[in-house]
Amino acid sequence: MQFTHICGLCLLILLAVVCSGLSSEQPHYDYNRDGTQSVGDQSVPLPTGDLTPVVESVLSDESVLSDEGQRQAVRTRAKTYRTSSSSTRVIRPGYGQRSSQPCDQSSCYPATGNLLIGREKSLSATSTCGLYKRERYCIVSHLKDRKKCFWCDSRPQWDGSPQYSHKIDNIVYRLDPRTQRRSWWQSENGLQDASIQLNLEAEFHFTHLIIKFRTFRPAAMLFERSFDFGKTWKVYRYFAYDCAEAFPGIPQGPPSSINDVVCESRYSAVEPSTEGEVIFRVLPPNIEIENPYSDEVQNLLKITNLRVNFTKLHTLGDQLLDNRREIKEKYYYAIYDMVVRGSCSCYGHASRCLPLPGVEDRADMVHGRCECTHNTIGLNCQKCQDFFNDLPWRPAVGKESNACKKCNCNNHASLCHFDPQVYEDTGSISGGVCDDCTHNTQGRNCEECLPFYFQDPNRDIRDPEICQPCNCDTRGSLDNAICDSRTDISGGLIAGRCHCKTNVGGLKCDRCKAGYWNFSSENPDGCQTCSCDLLGTVNNLGCNVLTGECSCKRFVTGRDCNQCLPQHYGLSEHPDGCQPCNCDRGGSLDNNCDVISGQCKCRPHVSGRRCDIPEEGYYVATLNYLTYEAELARGSELYCEEASLYDFRKSSGSNCQVVIREPYRDGQVTTWTGLGFMRVFEGSYLEFEIENIETDMEYDLVIRYEPQFRGDWENVMVTIERPEPIDANGPCGNSRPIDDQIIVSLPDSRRQVTLFPPVCLEAGKRYKVRVDFRRSNARTDSPSASVLVDSIMLIPRAEKLPFYSGSPEGDSLRYEYERYRCSESFYEGQDLATVPEVCKDNHLDSIGFYVYGQAFSCQCDGTGSYSSICSSLGGQCDCKTNVVGRRCDRCAPGTYGFGPEGCKACDCSPVGALDNFCEQQTGQCKCRPNTYGRQCGECQPGFWNFPNCQRCECNGHADTCDSYTGVCHQCRDNTTGPNCALCVQGFYGDPRLDVGIACRLCPCPGTRDSGHSFAAHCSLDPRTKDVICECEEGYAGSRCDVCADNYFGNPEIPGGSCRSCNCNNNIDISRPGNCNARTGECNQCLFNTFGFYCERCQPGFYGDALNQQCRECVCNILGTNQSISVCDHETGQCPCLPNVLGLECNSCAPNHWKIASGEGCEPCACDPVGSFSDQCNEFDGICECRPGFGGRQCNQCQSNFYGNPRIECLACNCNFEGSETLQCDHDTGRCKCLEGIGGNKCDVCARGFTGRAPRCHPCGECFDNWDFILTELKERTQALIAAAGEIKQTGATGAYSHEFESMEEKINDVKDILLSANLTSMSLVSLENLIQELSANLTLAATELQGLEEGVDNTTQRISLATNALADLRLQAEELRNQAGDLKEKATKLQEANVEGALNLTRYAGERSRDAQERAEFTQVIVSESERNRRRTENLLLHAGDRFNRTQDENEAKLAQLSYTLDDMDIGMPDLNEQVCDRRGDPCDTYCGGAGCGKCGGLSCNDGLVNTAELALKFADDAEETLKKKEASADELLRGVSSAKRQSDIAFDLAKMAFDLTFQARNMTDSHRAAITKLLEEIEEYFNIPGAKPKEIRVLAEEVLALDISLRPEQITDLAERITFTIESLTNIDAIIDATRNDLDLAVHLKERADQAKRKAEGTLSVAERVVEALNEAGAAQEAAEEAVLKASDDIQATQTHLTQIASETSVAQAKANSSLKEVQELESRVEKVKIQYKINQRHLEDTTNAVSQAALKAQRAANDAKQLEDQYLNVAEMLQIKAEAAEQARIRAEELKKRANKLASEAFAKLATLKEMEGIFQNNENILENYEEQIRLMEISMVEYHEYISERTEFYATCDSGTR
Repeated sequence: MQFTHICGLCLLILLAVVCSGLSSEQPHYDYNRDGTQSVGDQSVPLPTGDLTPVVESVLSDESVLSDEGQRQAVRTRAKTYRTSSSSTRVIRPGYGQRSSQPCDQSSCYPATGNLLIGREKSLSATSTCGLYKRERYCIVSHLKDRKKCFWCDSRPQWDGSPQYSHKIDNIVYRLDPRTQRRSWWQSENGLQDASIQLNLEAEFHFTHLIIKFRTFRPAAMLFERSFDFGKTWKVYRYFAYDCAEAFPGIPQGPPSSINDVVCESRYSAVEPSTEGEVIFRVLPPNIEIENPYSDEVQNLLKITNLRVNFTKLHTLGDQLLDNRREIKEKYYYAIYDMVVRGSCSCYGHASRCLPLPGVEDRADMVHGRCECTHNTIGLNCQKCQDFFNDLPWRPAVGKESNACKKCNCNNHASLCHFDPQVYEDTGSISGGVCDDCTHNTQGRNCEECLPFYFQDPNRDIRDPEICQPCNCDTRGSLDNAICDSRTDISGGLIAGRCHCKTNVGGLKCDRCKAGYWNFSSENPDGCQTCSCDLLGTVNNLGCNVLTGECSCKRFVTGRDCNQCLPQHYGLSEHPDGCQPCNCDRGGSLDNNCDVISGQCKCRPHVSGRRCDIPEEGYYVATLNYLTYEAELARGSELYCEEASLYDFRKSSGSNCQVVIREPYRDGQVTTWTGLGFMRVFEGSYLEFEIENIETDMEYDLVIRYEPQFRGDWENVMVTIERPEPIDANGPCGNSRPIDDQIIVSLPDSRRQVTLFPPVCLEAGKRYKVRVDFRRSNARTDSPSASVLVDSIMLIPRAEKLPFYSGSPEGDSLRYEYERYRCSESFYEGQDLATVPEVCKDNHLDSIGFYVYGQAFSCQCDGTGSYSSICSSLGGQCDCKTNVVGRRCDRCAPGTYGFGPEGCKACDCSPVGALDNFCEQQTGQCKCRPNTYGRQCGECQPGFWNFPNCQRCECNGHADTCDSYTGVCHQCRDNTTGPNCALCVQGFYGDPRLDVGIACRLCPCPGTRDSGHSFAAHCSLDPRTKDVICECEEGYAGSRCDVCADNYFGNPEIPGGSCRSCNCNNNIDISRPGNCNARTGECNQCLFNTFGFYCERCQPGFYGDALNQQCRECVCNILGTNQSISVCDHETGQCPCLPNVLGLECNSCAPNHWKIASGEGCEPCACDPVGSFSDQCNEFDGICECRPGFGGRQCNQCQSNFYGNPRIECLACNCNFEGSETLQCDHDTGRCKCLEGIGGNKCDVCARGFTGRAPRCHPCGECFDNWDFILTELKERTQALIAAAGEIKQTGATGAYSHEFESMEEKINDVKDILLSANLTSMSLVSLENLIQELSANLTLAATELQGLEEGVDNTTQRISLATNALADLRLQAEELRNQAGDLKEKATKLQEANVEGALNLTRYAGERSRDAQERAEFTQVIVSESERNRRRTENLLLHAGDRFNRTQDENEAKLAQLSYTLDDMDIGMPDLNEQVCDRRGDPCDTYCGGAGCGKCGGLSCNDGLVNTAELALKFADDAEETLKKKEASADELLRGVSSAKRQSDIAFDLAKMAFDLTFQARNMTDSHRAAITKLLEEIEEYFNIPGAKPKEIRVLAEEVLALDISLRPEQITDLAERITFTIESLTNIDAIIDATRNDLDLAVHLKERADQAKRKAEGTLSVAERVVEALNEAGAAQEAAEEAVLKASDDIQATQTHLTQIASETSVAQAKANSSLKEVQELESRVEKVKIQYKINQRHLEDTTNAVSQAALKAQRAANDAKQLEDQYLNVAEMLQIKAEAAEQARIRAEELKKRANKLASEAFAKLATLKEMEGIFQNNENILENYEEQIRLMEISMVEYHEYISERTEFYATCDSGTR
């Protein structure tokens, strides 16, 4: 037992190790002893890994795991390990693939089994008994048997007799296959050394070995294996009874690693004497294996030979094994069977193995040749297939197939090999190297081209023609004309690009680079350098590649195209060369900028390249910047308390004129500026001081106000007081003194007025604007008239600015400014949000910079704003809550406490305060008399009725009351109510002072103490002074001694009570008499219920009566059996007719239809072949037919087809207009035509009718006559046809045999006459004439016969044609009829299903009809327009012809003149070439070129002006480029220093701000700490007073809050009685209350103070947290500043070094530039003349060429236009014809649609009337439901009242409960 447990533990460890490599998806299999595996009763292959057999064999080994539960536990552990480990496996690149097939994308393994099966011949033993002669042996363990010795004879004649023959092949099977008897192998007697060897034909995986012995197990043995077919052997394990003696030097005990070779003793004991087993596992179970798929593990499992060596026998008591026969006969080795468990070794690349050549193919044999997958080959799949060597060969592991990957040779090679170094270099991605690349390719993947070849980028890399020859121009190429073999953007390679000389470009090195010219093979650099600046020349080409001439870009100038035009900068590759400075019109001083950086010259505090944005911390002022508040102006009377609150100036007087207005609280935008207004009266004035004018210009003076009375203020004088005379030469020189005094009126319909004319003000001067408010109305005296003046504004007249005039661009800007009304919002005082975006983007910034001359500092208040950065336009800072002002520097009116959190609302009491304005620091409101508090909202304690405070009225039963409502607090003496004038629940009386009736217990009918009380409380009758009980629910009477309605019982007697009538809520409790007052039987059941308790539904109703859900039986009249009138009263199931289903009997059973018959449903009887299913449409019975089938039962051809559906169905093609229906005859296909229409398809008029189908009319009497004649002819024709048919059968003689017989008879008669008479000459003549006449008649008859035959043929053809045409017409007619039928059927269904839908379709059809009519009418318009266009085109052609001829003549004359001019220029060209190019080219020189030759000058043409100028220009350009670079570097360093300084300043400000905040927070924290300390001392003092502990109070409060009263009223009543009894039992209630009253008050007071302290502490904590955060930010900013300063110092040092170096280099460059400049100046005068003349000549040549080209182009264009006009005319004519035909067809269809629409409309109106009637019924039902809802609402109100009452009682009981504690 102990051994079993130890082994079980080992096996668990083994499973945890081994199963880590197994898939969690592998099922569990049990192994049989013969090596197969079983699932259920079947033996199947095992799809597991190479290590799986170890685990499974352990599970099947009952000798090790004796208990099935242990085995199941092991399986569970194994499965769990497999699941968890499979998710952690690492998948190498190129392996881990997945697929649904076993071996496609994962490892797969062949079935495991017994390797001995089928290999009997490969099994050998060194010793076998009876092999050469019969030998006797004895069995020591046969103690009970009489026979103990037997014979062994293993010679061939005893084969098949297992009782005698004991050869080695007997151990393969447990039973002999031939006799099914037990067999075994036995060695020779007394032989100590014997061995068994298995030689395998291939490599296998060996997992474990099981040997069952017939005798004692050996005293010593060992297992060996070989994996090289016996060349070398290694020992697996030693087994010995005494290891030290049998195998000295071999370690004993369990192995510590899988490779340890040790000796074990567990299988070498003497017992058992028979059937003892030896089990050997390759992988020791006690060793943890990290990687079951490692090479070390695989090598242990791999074998080709296995050998079992027996070295010592157990001799029991015979210590010496001598040679005596009787001794030796007892000792030998004998084995019943042996299992060598293993599988074919395929390394996970095969799911099965096949037999090797010469090996028998047996189903139960484990074969040795793998059927390889994963692109592997070999006996054991041990290598990759040819051309699959891109990845190294590896065994498949779990979900990783490790398949061999095909080499990627891009179809340029068929062989490859694996290179480990390549595989490592690619990061284990690819290691295949292609061999013998073709198609001019090379490389590891044949992905490169051979030298002197390149990859064609337009071809696929697998294209055989991918590599093309380089084809480089040898004149400009290097490296023997080699080219780039591929394109690599990062490496700068382009496929096919040749390696060009220094100055040569192009893919083929066949042209000069930009900036070079004179391409030549003799030049080492290929081309000469141009003297032009590449950046400044057109297309960056530098100069002409043939002549070397420069051509400047649009905004570039200079002799060498190296300078920008004025007001331009940045010479670059831009198409225009330079870019306009485009300096901001207002932000810059002018439009000139730095030629390199483009930086404009900015006004103060303006930044940006264009000077268009303010610096950080600055803003641009808006048009209303010059706003002057009236409340800040000096007025005739300015004196009020509001002014003192906001620091306004005071002057003598008594009138309060400043009106402060509080901002809107609902987010509405304010319509005033500043804090409010100044109220002015008649005779008063306001003076505004203006001293911040920055620009001399005109300003609009705007007065903003709010009228206070009806009518206009007519006489307001505005006076401008100037400090000195106007500068006559300045912009205001035209101003007149008279314009400084303006009279204006203030209309009551407006809020601002603009003075005219505008005011012209000069910069730097101080002005006063005085506004005198004289008589408001000249006709009426109104001394009390007033107006609220908000402010005055000086808005600059932006349209007068310089940049809005003087140029087209300025005019366009002014037009845009005026179009979008950019200034209108500022006049009206609106927010910036209303200003159009185009104004903000293009105008306001420029105007602000120009008018105010700078950008202004934000100066945001650090306390009132969130940031020091303000809005760039207008400068509004981001204010905190309730903070106003542009700088966020003051509280808004109605708020106070300016601080880091913003401002707090005053919240002055609207009753107790004079207004909502408070003192700015403390927030104290202005209180009315008898009120106090910061908000003026409280009364004194003991008083109430704020603000008219009066003493509390509590009738002597309370001391205090609520300060707002007057409700008394803590009423005594069993009183309650707002004035303690009522008795508490359960008492009655009148406790008012003037009455004095104390509160007593209620007697209803007895008191609570008697237990016979049915009222929770009572009251006193004011008249009789008697008690009035308020009975509990269910009781009534003055003393609650009778039952109320809806209750029954006998409450009069003691112990009696009233119970609720149990009618299951099916009664109206508001009605009396619902149940019997004594028995409780229900009398008035509602909701269609009945019964003693209203517990059932009435007949004709069904449902749940207990839940008021009795619904009327709804039975479909068509499907219900009318003989049974009611439905089931519970389920509502109606009695259905046969084959009808459903609760309402409203649907047919499956495969049935026709419920409308009223007799049940009929079977569908769908054809099983032609239909999809047996179910048909339950309304029309139509089955769902398969394609090609039709009819109701799908046993015919489908609709509009005929024939046999099982053979072929043909389309009917009936004409829908001429046929009655689109369905033709199902057998013949003939359509059923309307009257007058014929043909098989009903598509032609029938005989006797004329016209065009379907409009056929009777032909009349004439046709009838001809028809009669034709009928006769038809009959005769048919006779002739019959005769013709007989001719075909019998020939002509047969057809006319009767006529020939008649003629023969007549000839015979003539012969008889001639023979019997004497003939005369006259007779002969007459006979001859007769014969001739007969001959003529015969000829005539033959002619007529031929004509008749032709007529018959023609008639036959016409009949055939008519038949075909008639068939087509019939098909069309039938199709139209079917379509009409379908439309009619669909319309009917639509009407039945959805009348509204039908009406919509009708309307849609009407709309389509109207659209068609409109299109038809529009077509006529198009036709007319086309006619006019055609005529216009003809006129154009007539006039254009003459013009074209005249133009051509003029062009020819001009060409002749230009030809003469060109000849003159050619004569003077050689002289010009000699001066410019240094050679007289006529026209071109070989070396130096000439005009029009593509080049001018060259290496040997140094005397030419071109070469000289280019050389000088190059020197100057180099010097200038060096200077620019150095200057740019210096500017960049200076900007870095400035930026660092700004950052350090900002950091310093932040640190200072943080320090201030910290200091303030510390002061506040100290004060709060002192207050909290004091409060804590008071609380501690209170808690030290003897009384209830706070913990007990808290626990009690939590328990009370957690209480949930879920009791019924009677339970609450009972509880109240018990509470009352408890209270009355107390004798010292008043003393308890008095003793605890003060403690309660003190606790409440301390709680309020604690809450207040908590709030203050939380506020302090938040401030402290913000301070800490600010300190952290300040620290970070300080560190950043220090780093910036250090970096700035380094940058400054580096800058100084660079400046020194620049200075030295500049001096050298300056000297070179001066010398170059002298030479350039000497050449400039000569070059300029030559260049001018050359350009004139070139311009003439270009003009001539252009003129010729234009003339030819115009001629060609005119011809094309004429051709195009002709084509358009033909197209228009064709379109007119098509549209005319389409219009006619549309008209016809429109008429038809109109008829159908009218019909549908009439039917729709009828349905609409029905719908309206149904709508009326629905409305009535809605009204009924609303009444029910109102009743329910009233009930809900009653329930709420009841709930409130119960809550009130609950609170009372809770209070009483707390009072007892």
